[in-house]
Amino acid sequence: MTALLESRISIEEYLENEKQSEIRHEFVDGQLVAMAGESRQHHRVARRVLRFLEAIAEQKGCEIALEGIKVPVRNGKFRYPDVVVSCAPGDDPYILENPCFILEVLSTTTANTDFGLKLDEYKNIPSLTRYLLLSQNSAFGVLYKRNGEKWEVETLNQTGEIDVPCLETTLELEQIYSGLLPVQYDSPAQD
Repeated sequence: MTALLESRISIEEYLENEKQSEIRHEFVDGQLVAMAGESRQHHRVARRVLRFLEAIAEQKGCEIALEGIKVPVRNGKFRYPDVVVSCAPGDDPYILENPCFILEVLSTTTANTDFGLKLDEYKNIPSLTRYLLLSQNSAFGVLYKRNGEKWEVETLNQTGEIDVPCLETTLELEQIYSGLLPVQYDSPAQD
């Protein structure tokens, strides 16, 4: 993400302005946060997950979105997850409510926010059961799973299953990264 813009605006102003903006902004504490552009590799990883889940989501009557749809989080904040699934999406054509699965693809510019602030915000969404963070440069992921009122964390390295309960399916880490990794890097969050 890039720098926080200085002026504060209302939620209503944010939602109206975002419909016409050429740049996506998350909305945090009354301020716009301009979204950085993604690398091609970042987009490939997100698109691969979307592709594996899209037909299943449609069969289940759920909606899945890639990068351009806002999700409301606590206290009037809005985020743009890389991939989001909702089986109760709501009526607003620009907002996907009640997400059950969220994916963020890690980069050096977003990893701290994805593992920190966004993790806290997403864990407070009552409908969310899975929050997945994936490296764009190695077969590595971290899966947060809601178990009742508690969250469990699982680290996936080179192999592993990612269950998506709201779609009654699982993803294989190997499937996601098959053919996507021409170069291995030292840090799973590296751009």
